[in-house]
Amino acid sequence: MSSIASLRDDSDSPPSPMNVDDALSRLAGDRELLRAIIDIFLEDAPPLYEKVRQAVMRNDLPALHRAAHSLKGLAATLSAGDMAAAASRLEHMASARSMPDGAAAVGELEQRLRELTDAAKRFLKNPG
Repeated sequence: MSSIASLRDDSDSPPSPMNVDDALSRLAGDRELLRAIIDIFLEDAPPLYEKVRQAVMRNDLPALHRAAHSLKGLAATLSAGDMAAAASRLEHMASARSMPDGAAAVGELEQRLRELTDAAKRFLKNPG
């Protein structure tokens, strides 16, 4: 079974939000390093998400840019393309100084964060 498949509940599940094989290839196959990065993600991502949410509510574009950029980087390190893209959308809104659909973008980021958090925890339980 591949690393990605091991993160699924069963064979009919959708693909994992985290591409373990890709993440490991960028880390020279170092599973312990990936575990450490996941631990950092699990610690840092929730408060960063909260900063994004608060920044959108306050229309604080510099804070939104910083927090969304940081979340994008965490997600990219885990080869979590959907979450990285959701964070990138918010980062671009801040750069463009326009948030016409900020609340919807935050909702999407929250969903992607939840999915990635679940996948990351499954990896820690069963690193393959």
